[in-house]
Amino acid sequence: MKIKLFDDDEVTDKAYINIKNGLYWLSPPDLARTHVEELYSETKHLLDKKFHKQLKYDFYACYAEMYFAAALQSRCGYHLTHPSDKGLDFYIPELNCWVEVVNATDGDPGKFDSIPPIVFEQYSGYPEDKVILRLANAISVKFKKIRSDLERHLLKPDQPIVLCLSGGGLSERIPMYPEGGFPQIVKALLPVGDLKLWLARDSRQVVSKEFVYKGHVHKSNGSAVSTECFLDEANRYISAVIFSYANPGMPVERSQRGCDFYTVHNPLAANPLPNGFITCGLEYTVILNEELVIINPPISHERNDA
Repeated sequence: MKIKLFDDDEVTDKAYINIKNGLYWLSPPDLARTHVEELYSETKHLLDKKFHKQLKYDFYACYAEMYFAAALQSRCGYHLTHPSDKGLDFYIPELNCWVEVVNATDGDPGKFDSIPPIVFEQYSGYPEDKVILRLANAISVKFKKIRSDLERHLLKPDQPIVLCLSGGGLSERIPMYPEGGFPQIVKALLPVGDLKLWLARDSRQVVSKEFVYKGHVHKSNGSAVSTECFLDEANRYISAVIFSYANPGMPVERSQRGCDFYTVHNPLAANPLPNGFITCGLEYTVILNEELVIINPPISHERNDA
């Protein structure tokens, strides 16, 4: 039976319209639509009652829910449930863990702190601080909701909580960073600044390198947005954040779902999750001591050494 997700001709959401009509760069053009319908067929039992309505005006947010849920099931092997529309999005009984999904946006078009649209054939630098601002904003909003849910006893304080953050709809959705550096999601959660190199004057060889401590990103009005989210005890009930840049316009095969995941563990987590609880993408663990924030080299779950 044909799944009727794209049955409205009056919708104005551009992503919905493009997927519905087909994308010329894919072969066949309806590949993205088939991909979305496949995700829906696997996750429809987990979605809110308002999902079909929301899909038509907030497509990327709905796609993010389906993609994360499908990847956690098919790639990580977890059984997910959806106990109620009132609480967080998903529950993983095996981990006694809640999962909440949030979608990052470019911000209001034309505003200085928003991510500008990409203009092809025109050079522009990567707007890292603006990307970090948009990620930090989405994280902050959801962290406040989760703290509210804890206060309302919709969640238990001994249950891990994972925030899944989608950047699939961002103009700059793919993380950009040098080898040995850190993706923007890490920089939105931990105070990681620019890479500083120390060179020997005579040999001109690199003798040492370090990352500058950067506890804030500044908005155009001068106000500071903290990047110390995972150093704040108020956020201790968030066990980890998973970032994904999956986009329906570049469909991911079922066996590769989650290859785009960047998982960051909270070093202050009240209910820490074990290393390797996510079996795809890159996974960052963090160690704190009195003087240092140590971000371990990421675990790559996509590397095939066989």
